[in-house]
Amino acid sequence: MRFARFIVAGASATAVHYLTLITLVHYGAAALLSSAAGSVAGMITHYGLSSRWVFAQGERQGSRVGRFLTVASLAFALNSILVWLGLSLGLHYLLAQFSSTLLVMVINYGLHANWTFINGEVR
Repeated sequence: MRFARFIVAGASATAVHYLTLITLVHYGAAALLSSAAGSVAGMITHYGLSSRWVFAQGERQGSRVGRFLTVASLAFALNSILVWLGLSLGLHYLLAQFSSTLLVMVINYGLHANWTFINGEVR
């Protein structure tokens, strides 16, 4: 059940990420910068949903925020590197982003479920 909720939260965060990315590119921003901005918007969405709906709040919010920001920073860096690599290889920006999203999603779940929200239970 928790994994299903994580998928819904992740899909919502991904939708925010892609909406930000596409909108910024549409208005002339560089794809890599737009992806980075979308990543931040998605992270904020993901934390809100994950901390309130996916994982129970069994511990102080402060320690969870620190761990979430650590994982989010890793995801941000990995996403930026993978999108940059895809763009460098000549991929369309959405294909580069989609490829990055698949890998980052798997890593995010593993780290969040086993470290960020380790004391959490499904509500």
